[in-house]
Amino acid sequence: MDNTFFSIIIPVYNCAPFLNECIDSILEQNYRNFEVIMIDDGSTDGSAQIAKSAAEEHSQFRYIAANHVGAGAARNKGMEQAKGDYLLFLDADDYWRDPELLKSMDRGIRHYNVDVVMFQMIQVSQDGMLLLKTRKPPFPSGSGAFRLREVYPFLVRDGQVLASACTKCVRRSLVEEYKIKFMEGTTCEDIDWVLQLFSHVKTISFLNEEAYAYRQHRKGKRASEAEDGPYNLARVIRHWADLIKRNKVPNGKAVAGMVAFEYGVFMGYSHQVSGEERKRMKQYRYLLKYGLDRKTRMIAKFYNVFGYTVTCMAVRLYLLGRKFRR
Repeated sequence: MDNTFFSIIIPVYNCAPFLNECIDSILEQNYRNFEVIMIDDGSTDGSAQIAKSAAEEHSQFRYIAANHVGAGAARNKGMEQAKGDYLLFLDADDYWRDPELLKSMDRGIRHYNVDVVMFQMIQVSQDGMLLLKTRKPPFPSGSGAFRLREVYPFLVRDGQVLASACTKCVRRSLVEEYKIKFMEGTTCEDIDWVLQLFSHVKTISFLNEEAYAYRQHRKGKRASEAEDGPYNLARVIRHWADLIKRNKVPNGKAVAGMVAFEYGVFMGYSHQVSGEERKRMKQYRYLLKYGLDRKTRMIAKFYNVFGYTVTCMAVRLYLLGRKFRR
């Protein structure tokens, strides 16, 4: 098998102070068989000029201008333009920490020919200081390739299936075959995309490397913290809960575990939605019983003792505490 050709897709929106670091982290890779597709999502702060300059200076970079349509639509546009064997997503205010990342993935892909390679992330501050180091167990080790159905429940249990496209290197032909796209005009698009993706993935391998730096610096970067985030999260939960109920998803146990986790997150933000929406979402509290990870199981036990309203308040306080500890 020839060396892997990677397509790196970067939605760009008002991130001028950080975009050069993002671009440099790609240029520092000890592997050159890639293209970079930068979709300017209607930036107004100079980001577009930085992206244009990178495309003019480096033949592997392409610049695409778009109206402000959101990260989901920008990524979809990037996927339509991509020519790589595998797709990678990088947010314009984040960066890669490991210059060997592409080389390591190429080595594994050529040897095991998997659908997806997953790697790990850390959270950093606006200035790049470590905020939250993962304490999760490492990915499975030993054999370099796994059947997803065999490891999926364990990944969910250990909190390793991050609802982020940015920690996954994905075979482009799989995405095209099953028409896997990001939701547009909304937040929480990563959650839905990952659940779609893992409904079709057959094989997966892992890099136990904290290769991705996620910059947690502005209010609302986390989808659930955005103004309309809880509403969008609720919509995703309802959609996937319905699919699970109708037995329309493979790996139902693991998918239910992921949706249960997201329901626990929603409970912590439920005070931000209308009374009608809270009432509607309360009907899905049964999802908690499908929790596989430790936190969701704790929420389920708390709910069984104290009820729904008190549990929502407790989760809200927990999330606030985590935010201040970052």
